[in-house]
Amino acid sequence: MRNCTRLFLLLAPSLIALGLLGVAFSTHWWSKSLEKYIPEEISSNISNDARLYSTLIPIIRSRGLLSEHIKYLNIPILVSNSFDFREEISREDQLKLSNENCSNTQFTCQKGVAISRPLTRCIDQGQKCNRIINCEDKSDELYCDRNFQNNDCPPDHTFCPDGKVCYRKDVQTCDGVSNCIDDSDEKDCSENKCSSNKHVYCPREKRCARRDNSYRCDGIVDCEDNSDEENCSKCNGDSNAFNCDSKCFLPKYRCDGIVHCSDFRDELHCGDYSSKSHSPNSVYHEDPLYEEKRLNPFNVYPPKYDLSSLESYPQPNQRADYLNLIYYLQLGAFYGITGGLIFLFFSIMSLFFFVCCHDKCIRAPFYLYSFWTLLALISICLGLLTFVNIWFWKQQNSLDYENNSPFNIMLYQRNPSLQYIECFGLSFWLACGAALATFISLLLSCCICCTIGSSRSENKEYEIMHMQNY
Repeated sequence: MRNCTRLFLLLAPSLIALGLLGVAFSTHWWSKSLEKYIPEEISSNISNDARLYSTLIPIIRSRGLLSEHIKYLNIPILVSNSFDFREEISREDQLKLSNENCSNTQFTCQKGVAISRPLTRCIDQGQKCNRIINCEDKSDELYCDRNFQNNDCPPDHTFCPDGKVCYRKDVQTCDGVSNCIDDSDEKDCSENKCSSNKHVYCPREKRCARRDNSYRCDGIVDCEDNSDEENCSKCNGDSNAFNCDSKCFLPKYRCDGIVHCSDFRDELHCGDYSSKSHSPNSVYHEDPLYEEKRLNPFNVYPPKYDLSSLESYPQPNQRADYLNLIYYLQLGAFYGITGGLIFLFFSIMSLFFFVCCHDKCIRAPFYLYSFWTLLALISICLGLLTFVNIWFWKQQNSLDYENNSPFNIMLYQRNPSLQYIECFGLSFWLACGAALATFISLLLSCCICCTIGSSRSENKEYEIMHMQNY
């Protein structure tokens, strides 16, 4: 086999691999979303325990090794009727309640909190069995002697229709809190009755919200199903509240680094948005709007996450660890593909040394070529495996109760197709093709190195001088 033929057999697949990898590296085609997986509004699929709810869904339209473009769509998806959208108490208050110990002179509400003091489960011992419900779960009046007369009710109180406890009829009727054992004080409530008590009416629950001075479209979720904050044409209450996608948001959600509006109005023109984002740079593209997040490959330390932005997750610290893991995996994918590019370039350069030194050491350039090609193959495969690992972790995390928000878990359970919106795109398969071409180059180099003779065997003059005489 002539040396020119050997050179061509090795150079062709290496150049193909280098070209495929270069295209995969330089484009934003690393992933491409498939809109066919976006849930469509199909009324026939709605069951008795589910309903349609419009929410913002982030969709990765394209991703390169250093950046990703995200578009947000406000689409109707299925949600559970039993899911509670309210955020009444903070995570710190919930932790405080779970660790609260009442004194000997106090009674502990079994499951709920005190009606008058919703940040504690403790009420005075004298409030137990006093014919007035003081715990949300009614545990202070469930196991009491009910043999009392009509005049046993405290002043300004009257018997509930079931005759078991007392309540203030004028104030506690349709106030969002059950003050009767049979919940009769919260039945047959209407929008007029609720508004007269300064409570918003929840149409799906057919009862009034608990919070005093609650209004529709004020940016605060008061109904369990979020019905008081849907289909809003304007915002009530705070004058600085903003409306987008037919929902109202409080000013605290403006420039918080999290996109809440499909048109990005809550994050546009924010001077400090890039510092709060999980990536160094965030650039928006007009018509249509995209969010571009860039990865800094020279920063070996992951960005610091503000735990206050992760309050919706059961374990914010564990969520931050998961985000750090994804960051390191992205760095691994970038360095793997970049290393493959560099090693392929070195392998091609080693072939050019063949022209200069083939008379003295014909095997050496092919050995170097095999060495660099092997390193390139290993590097590319590691980059591809890292990308697959990212996809795997995101799939597992979508239903992880400890590492994801309850709302997102509910969405993925009700809409399984959401897990497949982002999938492997063109660049991934280009990188796979580059790995295959590199593997072919490595096989050819091994075959050529095994069949090639020594440098003197290629020298015809040397062979003639050492021919035996017959």
